[in-house]
Amino acid sequence: MPGVQETQLYCLADRTYFDTPARLPDADSRYRLDTDPPPAGWRREAVGLWTSLVPEHAELAEQGWKIHVSTVPDEAEATLRDTARICLSHGVPFKFLRSTRALSLMADKHMNRSGAGKFIAVYPPDDTVFRALAEELSTALAGRSGPYVLSDLRIGDAPVYTRYGAYVPRWCADADGSRVLALRDPSGQLVPDERGVVFRTPSWVEVPSFLRPHLAARAAARDDTFPYTVTEALQFSNAGGIYLAKDRETGRRVVLREARPHCGLDGAGDDAVTRLHREHRALTTLAGLDCVPEVHGVRTVWEHHFLIEEHIEGNTLLEEIVGRFALVRGAVTVEELAPYVAWTDAMVGELSRALEEIHARGLRFGDLHPSNIIVRPDGRIALVDFEYATALDDQDTPLAGAQGLQAPPGTPGAEADAYALWATWLTMLMPLTEMAGLERAKALTLESWARSRYGLPAGAGPARPALLHGLDDSRRREAEVAALFEPEVDWAGIRTRLLAGIHAGATPERTDRLFPGGPGLFATGGTDLANGAAGVLYALHRTGAPVPEEWTDWLAAAALRRDPAEAGGLFDGLPGTALVLTLLGRAEQGRELWDRAMSTASPAPSADLFTGRAGIALAALRMARASDGPEPGTRLIDTALSTARDLDLLARGEEVDGMRLPESAGLLRGLSGAALLHLELHALTGEDWLREAARTAVGREAGHLVTLDDGTLQVRDGGRNLLYLNQGSSGVALVAQAYTARHEDPALDALIPGVRKGCAMEFVREPGLFMGRAGLVATAGQLSPDGRRGPEVLSSVRNLTWHLLADEDRLLVPGATLRRCSADLATGAAGLLLSLDFLSGATDATAKSGLLDLLTLG
Repeated sequence: MPGVQETQLYCLADRTYFDTPARLPDADSRYRLDTDPPPAGWRREAVGLWTSLVPEHAELAEQGWKIHVSTVPDEAEATLRDTARICLSHGVPFKFLRSTRALSLMADKHMNRSGAGKFIAVYPPDDTVFRALAEELSTALAGRSGPYVLSDLRIGDAPVYTRYGAYVPRWCADADGSRVLALRDPSGQLVPDERGVVFRTPSWVEVPSFLRPHLAARAAARDDTFPYTVTEALQFSNAGGIYLAKDRETGRRVVLREARPHCGLDGAGDDAVTRLHREHRALTTLAGLDCVPEVHGVRTVWEHHFLIEEHIEGNTLLEEIVGRFALVRGAVTVEELAPYVAWTDAMVGELSRALEEIHARGLRFGDLHPSNIIVRPDGRIALVDFEYATALDDQDTPLAGAQGLQAPPGTPGAEADAYALWATWLTMLMPLTEMAGLERAKALTLESWARSRYGLPAGAGPARPALLHGLDDSRRREAEVAALFEPEVDWAGIRTRLLAGIHAGATPERTDRLFPGGPGLFATGGTDLANGAAGVLYALHRTGAPVPEEWTDWLAAAALRRDPAEAGGLFDGLPGTALVLTLLGRAEQGRELWDRAMSTASPAPSADLFTGRAGIALAALRMARASDGPEPGTRLIDTALSTARDLDLLARGEEVDGMRLPESAGLLRGLSGAALLHLELHALTGEDWLREAARTAVGREAGHLVTLDDGTLQVRDGGRNLLYLNQGSSGVALVAQAYTARHEDPALDALIPGVRKGCAMEFVREPGLFMGRAGLVATAGQLSPDGRRGPEVLSSVRNLTWHLLADEDRLLVPGATLRRCSADLATGAAGLLLSLDFLSGATDATAKSGLLDLLTLG
């Protein structure tokens, strides 16, 4: 799954669904080189936001010294024209960001800093051409502006940079087993192409002599007189970093806020340096207030600007919410919730006082959210990040803020801060305010629930913003969602609307995806079980919904386009897709896809069910069951048995070449999948070692479980405690239950009540199957002695109203991070459909199935 910064890229093209940035609506800002016919003898290719120009008969070198050119929006067209002229004259391939909007978005403050500044990439075929191009470009572009490309070496004073790296995408596994872009070393072996934020070369590559003066100039430009020593990096972004540091003379701890020129553009086009100096002016205006950090000045070091300010001891309000939140810490009654409510009241009082003092000096804050609020050890608060603090009547500087906590654009300064204060109060009670970014009236649904649940009097909390008093259409949609769950759960109505949402989102005319899903679907060609079409079609098939032949055709064709050498596993790759095609009646196509994947792919390094060997072996068992004859079925079972032996050795602590133990526990990311494989093979063969292997694996998983103060049993993973199916105790308990159903084991039986209690937890951040309420509530139903629809289960199902969005006759489901909606199995509507169908027993297929069978295509 992409990180937060990468996920942001998939929120650009569509306000409802995650989508590839290639579909960004930017036709009105395309550069002429992107829209005019390509030069004679050249071909044009498009990949994402990039457009390439390549000589028609040229073959791109595999790797070498690539050149990057950076720019600023006002100079981009001219810089592209001049760079293209030089590249065309030398017959050298290059690519460029296709539009002004694409350039601005890639320079946005929320994007990953490792790619910041790259506007044009040039691919010289050899060192001679490289030198010629570097010299011509640095001369032609002298005096132009652009962000510094952190991973590269600057050539002269032009925005021209270089690093040694891959030209074409090749892949290998890094030290952690993750799939990363690769270089070929002198022996021919693929090794990771390290793309960090510091210029470095592979060990076997010598820096050309003509670059050495530039390397020396880079080193000489460093300012050794900077009087602060960085002790910790607190945050990085495209705009720069935030660091904890110590004054070398006084020993005083300070915070350094870094701003890089031309980087971190915002909606107004302001860069990080502009905002840093705005912050400095605001802090100077607010000097003497205890709710703002003391400012110690601004300093430029090399090309970077630093704001030096007081370090305030304490946690962010977000950290305090996570550490205190009563609804996940066993509080049930209003009396038990009262201390948390009293704390939220105290925080609102502190924040109200702080905003009044800031407004009294003529400024708005403009960026109030829990990560910008520091709670001191004595309970007083301080606000940080004053980049958007401007005059109360400023209409030009945009508001900032987290999703769902922002007032609408154009809201006056004091009113905008009041809106953010109310939303912050609501976040403390219900940390789901991202939902208001998808449906503004969702904030009112959350507020109504919170007031009732916490027993709040009518006047509690800040005044509700007047901006929320209208919203008639949004409120109507919220009422439609609520009506599906009260007074009784309308299982059939929810199913009908989920199916309508899935159908409405289908795009069989596209080749990159059939259904909207999580951003991960674009890395698999849109076919996989977790985020792609295979998972959606499986959920439809398993719940008895029709599966149009056109959709199955799409899945088969798209899967055949995927590189079988990068086959993936059960939930992220071709083995799972092959199994789904087989279940859909396309046995021949499924077997062809299976054979392609198994004949070319390298063994997976992971042992888990999601992408690793346990999942592939379990898929082999499922394929064997659907096989037409004894010979292929026997081969598949033998493959599964061989893998099972290796997994058993691994679980017992022995080394298995090319395979590693999961670092945590869970059905999809732990050894629970291996235990399930052993159980199914034991049922098939009766061999005792398989039963013992299953007990060893699930016992090892149980070693990750801890009992929390509220009596729930969860997987401890660093500082987190997890219940989810992907990673967490729910999947461990499901496999433990499957084991004890066949073999008496009091120790495993004892795990189930504590996990079941956790799975019925009142508050869950996301609605999805793998890491949200859909998976937990289905597990609670499976583990419950009261049956699938006991009181705790129904209560949890009703809380889906926090997340579901009505859209005409459809229900939409927010995916991971709650930024956009998804139809996929892991995070979206298909997973919720499967879960609710299981709980309702609406169809024979799910009524007679155990949850483990449904989750693993059994």
